[in-house]
Amino acid sequence: MNKILKRLLTGVLTLATVFTALPTTAVNAAETQYWTESEERVGIVEKVMNDGSIGSTFNEGHMTVEGEDAYCVDINTNFKNGYKTRSDASTRLSDDQIADISLSLEYVKQYTASHSGISSQHAYLLRQLVVWQRLSVHLGWSCDNVRASYDEISKAVQDEVFAGAKAFVAANKGHYDCYGYIYTGEGQDLGQFFAELAVGNGKIQKSSSNTTVTSGNDCYSLSGATYGVYSDKGCTKSVATLTTNANGNTDTVELRAATYYVKETKAPKGFQLDKNVYTMTVKAGETTTLKVSDTPKVTDTLVELFKIDMETSKATPQGNAFLEGAEFVWKYYDGYYTKDNLPSEPTRTWTTKTITEKDSNNEVHYITKLADSYKVSGDSFYTQNGTICLPLGTITVEEKAAPNGYLLEGAYMQAAGSSEQIKGVYVAQITEDGELAALSGSNQYSVSDKVIRGGVKIQKRDLETKDTKAQGGATLKDTAFEIISLNDNAVLVDGKLYNKNEVVKTIHTGVDGIAMTDTDTLPYGHYKISESQSPTGYLTTGAVDREFDIVNDGEIVDLTDEAHSIYNQIIRGDIEGVKIGAGTHKRLANVPFRITSKTTGESHIIVTDANGQFSTSSDWVSHKQNTNTGKTSEDGIWFGTSTPDDSKGALLYDTYTIEELRCDSNKGMTLIPAFDVVVSRNKVVVDLGTLTDEYEPEITIHTTATDKVTGEKSIVAGKSVTIVDTVTLDGLTKGTKYQLKGWQMVKSENAQLLIDGQPVESDYTFTAKKSEMEVEVSYTFNASALGGKDLVTFEELYDLSNPDEPIKVAEHKDIEDEGQTVTIEERVIEIHTNAADKATGEKMIVAGKEVTVIDTVTLDGLEKGTTYQLKGWQMAKPENAQLLIDGEPVESDYTFTAKDSSMEVQIAFTFNASELAGKDLVTFEELYDLSNPDEPTKVAEHKDIEDEGQTVTITERIITMHTTATDKATGEKTIEADDKVTIVDTVTLDGLEKGVKYILKGWEMVKSENAELLVNGKRVENDLTFTAEDSKMEVQIEFTFNASELGGKELVTFEELYDTSNPDEPIKVAEHKDIKDEGQTVTVKEKPESPTKPEEPSTPTKTSDSPKTGDNTPFVALFAMMGISAAGLIFAGYKRFRRVKKSD
Repeated sequence: MNKILKRLLTGVLTLATVFTALPTTAVNAAETQYWTESEERVGIVEKVMNDGSIGSTFNEGHMTVEGEDAYCVDINTNFKNGYKTRSDASTRLSDDQIADISLSLEYVKQYTASHSGISSQHAYLLRQLVVWQRLSVHLGWSCDNVRASYDEISKAVQDEVFAGAKAFVAANKGHYDCYGYIYTGEGQDLGQFFAELAVGNGKIQKSSSNTTVTSGNDCYSLSGATYGVYSDKGCTKSVATLTTNANGNTDTVELRAATYYVKETKAPKGFQLDKNVYTMTVKAGETTTLKVSDTPKVTDTLVELFKIDMETSKATPQGNAFLEGAEFVWKYYDGYYTKDNLPSEPTRTWTTKTITEKDSNNEVHYITKLADSYKVSGDSFYTQNGTICLPLGTITVEEKAAPNGYLLEGAYMQAAGSSEQIKGVYVAQITEDGELAALSGSNQYSVSDKVIRGGVKIQKRDLETKDTKAQGGATLKDTAFEIISLNDNAVLVDGKLYNKNEVVKTIHTGVDGIAMTDTDTLPYGHYKISESQSPTGYLTTGAVDREFDIVNDGEIVDLTDEAHSIYNQIIRGDIEGVKIGAGTHKRLANVPFRITSKTTGESHIIVTDANGQFSTSSDWVSHKQNTNTGKTSEDGIWFGTSTPDDSKGALLYDTYTIEELRCDSNKGMTLIPAFDVVVSRNKVVVDLGTLTDEYEPEITIHTTATDKVTGEKSIVAGKSVTIVDTVTLDGLTKGTKYQLKGWQMVKSENAQLLIDGQPVESDYTFTAKKSEMEVEVSYTFNASALGGKDLVTFEELYDLSNPDEPIKVAEHKDIEDEGQTVTIEERVIEIHTNAADKATGEKMIVAGKEVTVIDTVTLDGLEKGTTYQLKGWQMAKPENAQLLIDGEPVESDYTFTAKDSSMEVQIAFTFNASELAGKDLVTFEELYDLSNPDEPTKVAEHKDIEDEGQTVTITERIITMHTTATDKATGEKTIEADDKVTIVDTVTLDGLEKGVKYILKGWEMVKSENAELLVNGKRVENDLTFTAEDSKMEVQIEFTFNASELGGKELVTFEELYDTSNPDEPIKVAEHKDIKDEGQTVTVKEKPESPTKPEEPSTPTKTSDSPKTGDNTPFVALFAMMGISAAGLIFAGYKRFRRVKKSD
């Protein structure tokens, strides 16, 4: 039995061996046939049943024809190597079917070429699979569920390839030329399928032919140009339309390989239409780019500006002015704008100037425009085809510098025939107009400038004194001056044009001797002023012409100084007369006569000689001899302030009062009444004739002038002072009515005192009760401006027996009389101050946003009843400069009315002193008299930078922080390591500024690392905002976080305090960051460890390998036989082992 079994197993094993080693028999092919074979195995193929189960598997081979890839087209027939006959695939398949298969194979080739992880065997297998799938569809095999084993090629890859192939076929039909062959013979039929690309791509790349014009200019765009692509030269057969994008590029259009004709049908924005026809040759598989360019639309019609005179509207400048050289700034903007939205920076800028040009009629014009001959500076001009032009966009022009003699202000542009006046910036747009570019508005404008106008002021002066006041009774008023043009060009004055050497204006002097024009009378130019009529009381002697120039607008040329004034000699004459006594006709020697100017009050005394004669003429006595001494007949006379000159009369043009004065020679006589005489002719002696005295008694006057309040001879200057003149009269006639008249004289000037142009005078009328009487006359007036002056009271006594013709019977007018004199003393106001902190009264102030310095000011020497204003300001002592806070001075004022001569007032200064720590501030004061509110008068000041009383010191504000951190729940310094804990930080702040808003920021630090505590990557932090209600406060800030991982850690709270008065820029004013501070520290307790649970063993998983299947070989049977053979060998071995064992 064992032998039979052994032999059976041996036979089966031998059969299996022979079966698996069967050779392949080669067949010799005829010449018309092609060798086909299956080379290597490429992978397992599975046929899947409808229920998803695998019906069968086989190992597919790599099919080739003459070494080139071929594919099984008959899945139900086994393959055999050998020769096959080739025929065109169209004999078996339609063109669409061939294209479907060819394009599917093309897709797989492209797919596997781009995926490096797919082997060549699997790449071939995928191609074979799509061939079967497409043939199954076309031939009805119903085996579209054939696939590669997922162990070979993943499901995802196969699904992607099969779906992609279908999509590729749908998208590329017509793009490839597809064909194929079928190989038939013994065994499976094979097929070869090919897809050759038959199309290429075409696109257009557009550019600007003038990028200098178009680059960066939004008025131009390469986008939107439309091109037609045609198959014929006549451009009638359109095959495609291409449109450019912003870069000038079109999309790529797919075209069959051929030559095409391209023409622009629509130009893009800002460009001219290109009328050229271009050729474009497209090659299969390549992209052809046609490069074209368009010409931008520009305008070479540029604005011309003609400069004219605004007043005459002519291209002729006035006076010495010029219309040449006006400068204009042109600005070009690459976009369309109005005056209201012009960008801050132009694209290009040019400055040009007006130059002189003549037209065809030889008329002169002053022109400027955008051209090199006019250019002063700026960028290069835009050009196209060698011509200056302007691109599409906006152009502005504005006059920036007027020509010499003209004003920029008020200039305007105006187009011919238009009433619109364009002032300031002129804005025009260059826009598209069909195939051209057009400039809005006119291209020619006149630009009108207003000529500079000014005036002249001339001073008439006295030739002798060089003064602006006339002497004597003469006047400088009503002098006539003619203004004469010395300009080559005409000038417009008061609406009329005047040529050279014509009188353009006549002006007259006022009482001050000044004649002047208005500030805009004379145009820019050169003129002469000439006196045409001298004033009353003056000769023409000394008058000379003055030349001057008008160069600044609104300016009066001042010819009022001594060097440029025009002078005249005053008329001078003399008087003479004889003095005798009545009855005897005795000539009276040594009789003094006072000669007094009725205009000025100037008076001098002349004395009769031994013959009773007197004369002021230099032929009698030289004016220079003892001038105006008035003691003897040998003393000369001279009126006025100039140096005596014997070639002239002694008396100025004037009316004089001649008064006989009491002396020994006329004692007991009635003096002749005072009488007037007029000196009006130059170098003429007026004969007064014989002057006779009658004998009668004399009245004498003695006076004493004092302050009414104090009775003293000195008075402090004030707005209301009163001088009382006590007058003793002797020689009165009892029962006669008298009037005593008095007035105040300024001793230093020997002239009547005038207050606000009015004399200070008074009078007193009485009836004599006896021959000797004492009376008082008071003079109340404003002496504020008279400090340092001596005032002398003059008196005259009149007999009023005939009220219609009062007779002067006595006088007292001695400028040197001490009794008649009082002195006005200067009013001196003294200031004493003390500055301190309003809150504390101390000299030290803590820096803060609102501090107040109180300045206590003691004033001495005030005038009671006067309103004053005390002005003060703060000075920074180190810089000795006014204190500025936010650019504004710290100042204040206080207005009050003086109730006494000595007062104490206070003035407050409130300001932000936050930034002034360490500075000394000094208060300065000025005191103003507000009697005339429109013109306050400074009467005192106190400005001593070293004065300690005026000084306060700003000290630095120091804020201190003291903190204690604890567990919120327990108040302790230790805290549990829980997932939610809260630390409360109690912060005591000292030195806060009340009313200020603060923010307290805090965060937790890890002490051992001296680093910020991070939980889940975030800082543990918090902040608190509060407003300081007091300088010292206690606040709390909390920090809640997960401390479960912080066991054993010490945490330290850090704080920073910020002043948020300016929320946008908080200022750090204090901090507390001490890593060793125990008060800031809390400790997180250690967390107890939990026992560790041992890991459970994992359950092993059973793995199995699916068996691989071959192609048409019966693998199951083969494996069974191999198993039987192996069992037979084992059994044989076992028997042999037993036999050996038995033999032992």
